[in-house]
Amino acid sequence: MRSTTTCRPPRPVVEPLTARRDTDRELAALARQPWTLRVGRTPLVVRPGGPRDLAALATMHSRCGARSLLDRYRFGGRPPAVAALDQMLRRPDTVVAVTATGDIVATATLARDPGHSHRCAEVGLLVEDHWQRLGIGSELMSHMAGVAHATGFAELIAYPATAMAAVQRLMLDVGRTRVVPDVDLHLHTYLPESATLGLGSVRQRLAG
Repeated sequence: MRSTTTCRPPRPVVEPLTARRDTDRELAALARQPWTLRVGRTPLVVRPGGPRDLAALATMHSRCGARSLLDRYRFGGRPPAVAALDQMLRRPDTVVAVTATGDIVATATLARDPGHSHRCAEVGLLVEDHWQRLGIGSELMSHMAGVAHATGFAELIAYPATAMAAVQRLMLDVGRTRVVPDVDLHLHTYLPESATLGLGSVRQRLAG
């Protein structure tokens, strides 16, 4: 008696590269979604910035003290020119934290760091003086680490001027961090795969 073999259609194979691209697109979309950051009973909406935010962002900078501006920009404690703020708002990875009345009280941004490899992004974070020490910086750093990882960066670089210890604590929360005693003293944070869990929209979903 002859044996028969049933021919089954081959199982569909999902190409790893295609699956990875789909995941990257999903993460990029999550990185752009607005989310709510609660400071006590006060809700702040964290969302991508844009040119329409220029006036509010410039006003926020005028409310910041020289020390905060020095630690963020290293321009001798002076705010950037309006044109520089406009350019920052046009970056795809700039976010602003906005009150219910439309005031911007914090901002964070990523930019390719020209002094390091193409996998390194410089992170910049500024919280208005009156809103500091309320956890906003930590929340934004976690979110920006997630944005960086979702957009293909492997490391975060920060140049914190006089706030080295404070920024180091924020960056240690998101990945392995080391101090680089270069001409421009700075911090390197290596982003783990879990960094994307720090995206504000992801944390908001998990909390809900």
